[in-house]
Amino acid sequence: MATLPQPVIEALGKGNLMEAIKLMRGSGMGLKEAKQALDAYAAGKPPPHAPTFSGVPMGQPLPPQVAQALQQGNKIEAIRLMREQTGLGLKESKDAVEAHRQFHPRIANELSPGQVGDTGSGIWWVIGLVLVCVVGYLVLRRLG
Repeated sequence: MATLPQPVIEALGKGNLMEAIKLMRGSGMGLKEAKQALDAYAAGKPPPHAPTFSGVPMGQPLPPQVAQALQQGNKIEAIRLMREQTGLGLKESKDAVEAHRQFHPRIANELSPGQVGDTGSGIWWVIGLVLVCVVGYLVLRRLG
């Protein structure tokens, strides 16, 4: 049986065939091929043709070095390594890396190099402003 990306399997598990097809088509697969692959998966059979995402067979992991670069948040390095290790072109490598990130949201949500994450510092600004107001009130109250 063909292995589908986790978001597609989750959509199927919820009974949302349209969402599953949409996810499959988001990788460049045609409507007919996506429907055939999902029907085959539901029947426990291999698809009539092995579905691929930009030349990378679906369900096959990325080369280890490519996956490692993605986990470190280095998308550009992952694309470069994908080109070197698979012989795919720039567009195909980029599409494959982005499709992998789409179907693995944990990786997609990681920060890219140079990107600053939300540290929750906004709350400290509010607390600081409240403290300044309280001190100002107490000082004015004492003077008046």
